[in-house]
Amino acid sequence: GQYSAGKSSIVKALTKIDDIAIGEGITTLETHHHDWNGIEVIDTPGIHTELRPDHDEITYQEIADADMLVYVVTQELFDDFIGQNFRKLLIEKDKAGEMILIGNKMAAIGNTEENQAIKLKDLEKVTKPYSPSQLRTVFIDAESYLDSLKETDEEIAAELRGRSNYDTLVATLNDFV
Repeated sequence: GQYSAGKSSIVKALTKIDDIAIGEGITTLETHHHDWNGIEVIDTPGIHTELRPDHDEITYQEIADADMLVYVVTQELFDDFIGQNFRKLLIEKDKAGEMILIGNKMAAIGNTEENQAIKLKDLEKVTKPYSPSQLRTVFIDAESYLDSLKETDEEIAAELRGRSNYDTLVATLNDFV
């Protein structure tokens, strides 16, 4: 996905590696390889930023070599430019069968079933002829999960973890594998 969608935050949540850099703006400048349950996870720079066109080349090479593509967007979903490029991956590069689509940063609007249903409907405009369910779409909030790991109050930690929808993400990844 595009920079600042939360790709590195998701990798950090999955791997529990503390020194993975996360932040606003362009944070990941090159690919980083990590292990998650015996699977090589590759964190790539964002694509289609226009600020760093070299990142497209780096990322598209990793996409070409990957067995699974986890495409990350924020709860704002796609603008026209990103949507067009996503469709190229989906249709022209025929990546639909290898893809999981993640809507991240859902805490900003509330990661509720109602908001997820609205976002799924909005996604159909970009994912056709595929449905969001065919792309194994899952809505998460990686930051909430990372915060839950640091929270000392068990009740608050459980609330953050629930809001994150982390368990559904892991189940979706495991089902794909």
